[in-house]
Amino acid sequence: MYNDLFAADTYVPISEYNVHDGSCSYMEIKVRKDILEALIERGSSITAARYTDDAVTYMEVRVTDAAQGIVRIDTSERGVYIIVCEELRHSFPVITNWDASLNRGRGGIRQGGTDGIGELRLNRESGDLVTELPLRDEQLSNPYLYRTDAYALFEDESAGEVRRVPAYERYIGETYSLLHVTEEAVLKLSDQSLKLTGYPVVLRHYEVTVDKLEEGVPAFQLVHGDIIGEGEHRSMVSFILPPYWSRAQVARYPAVFSGFYDQNENVFSTVGPPLLKVLGSAFLQTGKGAVGIIWNGGGSIGTRTLQDSIYDNMNDLFRMAVERFAVDSDAIVAVGGSRGGVTGLLAAGNPRNSGYSIPYLVCYNPPLFFSDPMEEILNTTFPVRWEAIRSDIGYKDAWRPNWLSTDGSSAIELFLRNQFGTSDSRLIGIEHGPSSDRIIRTLQEKGTKVWFTHGTHDAFTASWPGFEWVNRARRYGVQVRHEIGYRFGHNNCTHPFDRATECLVSLLTGEQLQAEGTWHYRRSSERAEEWEQAERFEPERQPVYFEGPKVVVKGLPMYLVLYGEPGMEYRLELLDQSEGLRMEAILLMEGVFETLEDFGEAFSFKKSIQEVNEQLVPGLYAYHLQFRRSGTIDWIKPVHVPHPGRDGIPVLEVLGEIPNFTDEAWFEKTMRNSIGWGLSEA
Repeated sequence: MYNDLFAADTYVPISEYNVHDGSCSYMEIKVRKDILEALIERGSSITAARYTDDAVTYMEVRVTDAAQGIVRIDTSERGVYIIVCEELRHSFPVITNWDASLNRGRGGIRQGGTDGIGELRLNRESGDLVTELPLRDEQLSNPYLYRTDAYALFEDESAGEVRRVPAYERYIGETYSLLHVTEEAVLKLSDQSLKLTGYPVVLRHYEVTVDKLEEGVPAFQLVHGDIIGEGEHRSMVSFILPPYWSRAQVARYPAVFSGFYDQNENVFSTVGPPLLKVLGSAFLQTGKGAVGIIWNGGGSIGTRTLQDSIYDNMNDLFRMAVERFAVDSDAIVAVGGSRGGVTGLLAAGNPRNSGYSIPYLVCYNPPLFFSDPMEEILNTTFPVRWEAIRSDIGYKDAWRPNWLSTDGSSAIELFLRNQFGTSDSRLIGIEHGPSSDRIIRTLQEKGTKVWFTHGTHDAFTASWPGFEWVNRARRYGVQVRHEIGYRFGHNNCTHPFDRATECLVSLLTGEQLQAEGTWHYRRSSERAEEWEQAERFEPERQPVYFEGPKVVVKGLPMYLVLYGEPGMEYRLELLDQSEGLRMEAILLMEGVFETLEDFGEAFSFKKSIQEVNEQLVPGLYAYHLQFRRSGTIDWIKPVHVPHPGRDGIPVLEVLGEIPNFTDEAWFEKTMRNSIGWGLSEA
């Protein structure tokens, strides 16, 4: 798809890449007509660039029909052609704020630096962006996960001192990006934007002051690589200005905000393309522009955007957006999933908010388990948590069940302290965590409307914390639209950036959206390759499902959760699948769902933390779940397993030895596409 992409000096293509086979003496190339008209009005020189035989040449063009957006090139030469103009040029190279020459070759932070530890580049064959990051240490004798001997990853290193692991308010990539970005990757982002919205993207360095930023430019302007935060702990941000942006705008611009991981990966790969689609779609629908804001959430690795400094950083970020880019401080949409969902939630619910409000929050699959009892956090029902935790604390062997740090802390304790500054679960729950009441109170005070979406059978987390959060937020008076994707795991049953587009259009037109109701989604197909396709359905009662492990280990706990409605009877058993053996069923859970305080009459759940008992010898077992709703006679057996393309009996494997919970074999055995295990009626 991107074999034809080429760099013509620093020019920004205002057309798509066009192949000319030489069979005709001219070619006509489409350019969006308002771009052509704006450039002609501004007196900008318009040129064609041709790529052939590994060389770029430039040719004169004729605008034969500006009203239709047609540019003509008189040529019979074969090659790939684009239309460019003198006014639109990228500011290469891409900012990383990393200088490889510092600290005796270990590198370090320098605002304006353009080096990288790794690289984000374009694979021409597939058209995909590829990340190469040689950051992890491969020496078995080294206890540290990252190559902190080779790279000065932390900002608080004093002369001659080497920091080896992340700590609270000390993370990898706070004010720099780990990734150098190639010019081709930038060109792909601009080409994606051109295809999606009709407008290209012009890369600008953060050093461009507001006074020097051009107004009326018929393209998105990406002001990239700035550092925000007035205190000791800072972070990295980029702004996307809409076509024809003006600092003198009478009605200020709404904004769409999203925060995720490494800044350059955010901007050029994971967040930038869908955010540009949001901005472009809303612009085409309404004729009005909006500003995009992409943030690194306080760091690339080691943080989940939970540390205390993020609140002041966000205040500074939105202040900068208002003062420099004419953003309306009371017209912001926050959107994100997973860590990005937490980021949006904390931005909207910022308890130290000063001077901004977020009317719409689109929050997908946010992990909310941080205040769970420590003995419940690590278990095989959520098979990726070991890798997530060791990645955040920086010790290779932290996945081992009895691992302790040099100060005697467990991996969980160290992880929580690195995120919150405390491992006190009670304090995290009521004060510091993303699901705390103080966050919800701010949402209510600011009038934020929330789209809260999560999947069942998430390989990262149980789904009951999502139900609990929604019910508590509604009790506080927060408007919430609750979307549940059955068997979607840590994936989206609807599209967050499509929702963000609806919210942005609402702000641009003044037509209010309502966030209410509980919306149920299931797979529209059981074909393995179509598992992401969803359809809405309206169940008469809460669908029954079970979240549990696919593999357990002798000596470690197993975490089981059943979901249904009050008054429903349930029985969960294991049947031995060993050849030649016919043991009695092993009972795991049995009872009647109770009416839970604050959950109402339509929903209930029951969780159980159990040791792998003596009856469970190593081998294979089959889950057998049946339930009977109140007022009915028949027992029902859910038949749908979560893993796409997986039919038959849902099996539990019991292991006698502890596997490596962080290697590919473990992930292959326990999950698919970040989807965990269990059963489901839907």
